[in-house]
Amino acid sequence: MRVTSWVRTHHSGPNQARPVTPDAAARIIKNAEKPALIIGARITDKDSAPLERAIRLATAVDMPIVATAHSGKFLAERGFKNYVEMGVVEITNVATDEEWEGIEGYGRPDLVIVLGAHLDLMNATFQSLKNFSDILTLNISRYFMVNATYSFPNLDDEIWMESLDALLKRLEER
Repeated sequence: MRVTSWVRTHHSGPNQARPVTPDAAARIIKNAEKPALIIGARITDKDSAPLERAIRLATAVDMPIVATAHSGKFLAERGFKNYVEMGVVEITNVATDEEWEGIEGYGRPDLVIVLGAHLDLMNATFQSLKNFSDILTLNISRYFMVNATYSFPNLDDEIWMESLDALLKRLEER
């Protein structure tokens, strides 16, 4: 499957993300020892559906959420406690530091999953982690991000929600 970036100027270098299906994304997440989910300001652009799915994902896999921008307040309103608040640039910079001890005792993640951040910030995060760390990245937002290790292809809202639901179903099966 050939997929192009939503923003054509985001291409950098010869390595491009591998497009993944929900089943493949579930396998990637299950194989990670210390996954972490980064959510951004766009998590509640239209409704709370992506936020609810982020909470279900973090709960299903028992991973922390890094809440960037103002997204932490939405987690607090829902009583979700397994999160830390950091800026996108801050989490990206510390994640590239091999001596960083990780998210509040959880440890340095080996897989960073991103959902609901602005496209340019997501691209910069994926590009930095691709070039300056050994951390794998997975984009489960609705736009293909060429600098991630793995990414959902470009999807319309309905198919994106169906893809997130299929991913969650696979992870919650255990």
